[in-house]
Amino acid sequence: MTPRRMIKIASRSLPLCALLLASCGGSTTGGTPGTAGTGAGTAGTSGGTAGTTGNAGTSGTGTAGTTGNAGTTGSAGSVGTGTAGTTGTTGSAGTTGGGATGGSATTGSAGTTGTAGSSGSAGTTGTAGTTGSAGRGGTTGTAGTTGSAGRGGNTTTGTAGTGGSSSTGTGGQVACAPPTVTLPSGNDAVAGTRIQFNDNGGWCWYQDERAVVDTKTNKLIIASQASGGSRSSQNDVVIYNLATGGTPMRTTLPSSLGTGTVDDHNSPALLIRPDGNYVAQWAGHRSDCISRFSIFNGTTWSAEQKVDWTPWGCPWAGASTNMVTYANPWYLGSSIYTMVRSVGTDPGVLTSTNDGQSWSYYGRLMDTVQTGYVAGYFKYWGNNTDRIDFVGTEAHPRDSDTSLYHGYISGGKVYNSTGTVMDDSLMDANATTTTSVNINKYTAAFKTGATVKGVKLCRMWNHDIVRYADGTIAILGQGRADNCTGTPADSDPDKRTIYMRFDGTSWKTTYLVKSGPKLYPDEQDYTGLSALDPDDPHTIYVSTIYDPRDDTTKSTKREIWRGTTCDNGATFSWTQVTARSTADNIRPIVPKWDSSHTALLWLNGSYTSAQNYALKVVGLIGPKN
Repeated sequence: MTPRRMIKIASRSLPLCALLLASCGGSTTGGTPGTAGTGAGTAGTSGGTAGTTGNAGTSGTGTAGTTGNAGTTGSAGSVGTGTAGTTGTTGSAGTTGGGATGGSATTGSAGTTGTAGSSGSAGTTGTAGTTGSAGRGGTTGTAGTTGSAGRGGNTTTGTAGTGGSSSTGTGGQVACAPPTVTLPSGNDAVAGTRIQFNDNGGWCWYQDERAVVDTKTNKLIIASQASGGSRSSQNDVVIYNLATGGTPMRTTLPSSLGTGTVDDHNSPALLIRPDGNYVAQWAGHRSDCISRFSIFNGTTWSAEQKVDWTPWGCPWAGASTNMVTYANPWYLGSSIYTMVRSVGTDPGVLTSTNDGQSWSYYGRLMDTVQTGYVAGYFKYWGNNTDRIDFVGTEAHPRDSDTSLYHGYISGGKVYNSTGTVMDDSLMDANATTTTSVNINKYTAAFKTGATVKGVKLCRMWNHDIVRYADGTIAILGQGRADNCTGTPADSDPDKRTIYMRFDGTSWKTTYLVKSGPKLYPDEQDYTGLSALDPDDPHTIYVSTIYDPRDDTTKSTKREIWRGTTCDNGATFSWTQVTARSTADNIRPIVPKWDSSHTALLWLNGSYTSAQNYALKVVGLIGPKN
């Protein structure tokens, strides 16, 4: 189950205002010294008032009007775009002392220049992030107001407050703030215009990507499986024109899976080829040994292509149902690598060197001993260039006290979080000989029994993973706050959603919210799930009945909440995306798009089991802000 990613406000510095400087003097005729002008120029926006005329003396020089006082200091620039203060008006010069008989005429001294208003303080600098594009910068400081005019001299303009710098930060974001949202009144309120992409569709969360954005043709492509009705068990791919909107075009994948095999685990994963065609991959839920593929040429899907795992040991020892499940295709260089739960219920890898037209067995990603149902659950994220990251468990949380472990594939090898080689050859000679190791040898993103926000968590499960452009990695997942030693059949453990972040050195965890009750009786750990935005490390989405602002207030249905972090995941502020819903909103995802746009998708309706649901595929399309 994978979901994914909104908000950017660019910062800039205001230019410094121009510096203006001038002075002007008065003159007298001879006689006794003239009395000094008494009136000093008044400070302020209207400029200093001229000093009054000095009285005539008999022989001395008339004294000039007194010097204008300095303009007041411009106030500090606050965070946000600064507006320059206005310039105070120039104070007038002192007038000339009156002439007196017989004295030499000497010039009265000029009023001195009023001191400039001081600069507004700079806006605070955004917190630096790790390597990469400019990130969570402080917004531009407001300009300092201009200094008032000095009495008797010209004013200099107060210097504008310097803008807050956009320091390097996470994922290329230049600003960070939660959105301002006003939800409409009444039931089924949504923060935006909700689009229905499919009237009957569902997905599990262990096949990725379930939706992709084709940026060359401006299309959104979404895969799902129908349950009930005339299309029951049918795998659909919807193509939506992002430029023109309108009615989504629904296409049907050719599939040899039986019409009675409804299961959201059968839903396809999608990949865009370099030539612009699409690859879809899917498999039954432990129902046979076949991985299935089809290619879309822009008009139609090709006939179903089958890859049979029987020569590689399917069904594998332990149970007659130890057959293949899931699909996770990503590019590494010019080849596609797809991870499938297969060999010994570990992830096995198929590869294609011709963009999905033919496939061969490549190797085994893990060699974890099966505990109970399977040997772990894995989520993947790739850049479709040179790396695929993963987060995995040792088993189903129902069967074992699981942790969350991270590693990545690159250059034919498999590494832990810090770059230590754990498997020096992903490629194996055959399915029974492997250099892979147990998942528990990889870096623990969250070790069972660890405490976060005073809550000890166990039996962990993974929701989503993204590696951002700057190299930081985020994981969303869940753990139980009780029922750590076992899973009674009728239990409903207290599940909590958490956020994990790798900064290049270590993993740090943030508590998010209570996940709410189980979705249905047979799966004690099924929740509404959560999603990362792959283009915006500030943004996550969570489905829960609890209000994450207090972790106490409950809604009657599962709602979608948007979390915004401006401190690298240490804290989140929350905005409600759906409210007062009459049906559940679950399993959000955000396909990768670009830094300016987001497609938030989720399932709306009722979920009785993985084989029986009445869900619509819905979502919001728009700019990140």
